[in-house]
Amino acid sequence: MTRVVDQTIFLVLLLLVLLSPIPVGSNQYWSWSLLAALSATLTLLWLLTSVLARRPIFTRLHPAIPILFLLAVAWAWLQAQAWVPPGWKHPVWELAGETLGLLPGAVSLAPEDNQTAIMRLLSYGLVFFLAFQLARDRHLARKAFWWIFIAGVIYSVYGLLSYWGVLREFLWYRDDSFNLDVRATFVNRNHFANWIGIVIICAMTAFYDRMLRAPQTHMMTLQSRQKSLDRFMARAWAPLAGLILLVSALVASHSRGGFIATFCGGAALLLLIDRKQRAVSTRARAVAVSALLVSAVAFFITSEMLIERFDNTALDAEGRQQIYLLTARGISDNPLYGFGYGAYEDGFRFYRDEYVARRVDRAHNTYLENAFELGIPAALCLFASMLGLALTCLAGLARRHRDWVYPAAGVAATVMVAVHAAMDFGLQIPAIAMLYALVMGVACAQSYSSMEKR
Repeated sequence: MTRVVDQTIFLVLLLLVLLSPIPVGSNQYWSWSLLAALSATLTLLWLLTSVLARRPIFTRLHPAIPILFLLAVAWAWLQAQAWVPPGWKHPVWELAGETLGLLPGAVSLAPEDNQTAIMRLLSYGLVFFLAFQLARDRHLARKAFWWIFIAGVIYSVYGLLSYWGVLREFLWYRDDSFNLDVRATFVNRNHFANWIGIVIICAMTAFYDRMLRAPQTHMMTLQSRQKSLDRFMARAWAPLAGLILLVSALVASHSRGGFIATFCGGAALLLLIDRKQRAVSTRARAVAVSALLVSAVAFFITSEMLIERFDNTALDAEGRQQIYLLTARGISDNPLYGFGYGAYEDGFRFYRDEYVARRVDRAHNTYLENAFELGIPAALCLFASMLGLALTCLAGLARRHRDWVYPAAGVAATVMVAVHAAMDFGLQIPAIAMLYALVMGVACAQSYSSMEKR
């Protein structure tokens, strides 16, 4: 009975994560609040069933990882409190109090935005926690990656249909620029590219796992080799077609950062697979070559606009560089306390100059933005917790003798989002952050043998 409940909760969790891109990446107040409420409900339900079944929580994850994460969350919560020492509060509250009367003040310039950002961050943590607990079952881990693959194909088909002019509206959202780039249900093409990049890594992992589990045959004769090739093509043609579609959608998004980040993540995955296979088998080579050929074909079919955007990179790099410099100045002015988690726009107003006259609500660099908002110590705690997950997967890759491809996917996905975070703010979009949390939960769960005790 417990197994049935676990499978049901895991399937609902998968649906929650894979449906989250539909309301424009869940980047709206109502959608991310609903995601947070549902993820909390699922976690409470799983904890209740665990208590009733007297089942211990799987705690093999290194304690430093949740401690660092919770330290960052705790500091973000303190930033919004009025009772903190006056020396911690931003001076603007004192100046505003002189004009408007007594104001409680806080470290954060926007305490309400702090609470919202914390809610979102905790919901990502709950998605990871559930996936980590439930995906110790290798069948659920395999099912998760295939569902992600299939969902990615569906969103890519929708995005390509919009790009080709077949569809021009989505639910209540209409935009004539849909035919300029593939963005599926996301408002921004870069966000779709970030999301589909994680999907591509999961698709490559699922494809390799499927080929790895295919029955081995000794190719002593020409006839047996032909049979082996026919069997390979019978198992591989559908996943390869799906992979071509995913890469085509990525390239047609015309997102330079998304393409570079996905390339880095995919290369990391293939490198890890090659290193794990000490004597690289013919099948491993076939899978790697197939993935590379698929990517090359999709790139050359749809890459003209993307190449043009690479040629024009210098045209908009200057504007972002100015934002980076101003953000770094803000960090140096307030390195310990920060301006408040989720309060980047409010804090950046003090640093805008004649070169950046427009409204800036994101730094287009997650590392700088988090350091600006949280302060350097808390931001480092948050970054270190994510690095700890990648190191857990790396250790699992070295330790496991089966299902090691899932920890490899966790490392590759972290490489992908880490590269993209240096150029954009994809992880601040709930649909992307939830998908990454789910993938890392599965990858970390499979970093330990299912035979290991609590």
